[in-house]
Amino acid sequence: MKTPKEIIAGALKENRTTLFEHEAKDLVRSVGVIVPRYVLVEPTDPKAVIAAGETLGFPVVLKAVSPDILHKTDAGAVMLNITTAAGLAASITTMKNMIKARAPQAKIRWFLIEKMMPQGLELLIGGLRDGQFGPAVAFGLGGVWVEALKDAVFGILPLNHEEMKDMISQTRAGMFLKGFRGSPALDEEAVHLVITNLSKLLDDQPGIKEIDLNPVRIYARGAAALDVRVVLG
Repeated sequence: MKTPKEIIAGALKENRTTLFEHEAKDLVRSVGVIVPRYVLVEPTDPKAVIAAGETLGFPVVLKAVSPDILHKTDAGAVMLNITTAAGLAASITTMKNMIKARAPQAKIRWFLIEKMMPQGLELLIGGLRDGQFGPAVAFGLGGVWVEALKDAVFGILPLNHEEMKDMISQTRAGMFLKGFRGSPALDEEAVHLVITNLSKLLDDQPGIKEIDLNPVRIYARGAAALDVRVVLG
């Protein structure tokens, strides 16, 4: 696996200020953040896409990786919960047609086939480099709730363990982590670990301007970042 410096340097060499999804996931995985297992396949090799799905084990997620697509959902470049090889083959064709219709200028560089993760509480854990205050992290409810509830709070780095707990407690997400109306408590220590690892990445790699892990899915034990976006600058 490439080092963070190598991943960032590769993007800058291509004059890109955003990482491809697999690059962003490799970046956070290098500091200990769990991400779903994936296989990257050339778009001209549908048999390899099917083989990747069978290797990972169904259900899987199919995503198109393109420098011309910023929002995958809008372009039809992501399909979830594909349960069979036949369904994956059909999804390839459907996705190509949707992208051609919605983003005709987009060139698909790869297909990313990813293991579908179990359901869990979805959080936003992010980071940015502020011109005045320096690196900071964001935390709150993620997934579809980001825009609807605007639950995020920010903490200036470095954060110790107690400051991290206090930041989390200020959010609705923190309430759900503790267990709410009969729902079980979730792994808050796994959340602390993701924030700590993300903080380390921001500290070690000054070329990262923004990083969003959304959603990070939290379980009774453990956590996984399902989507990662990294902006360089």
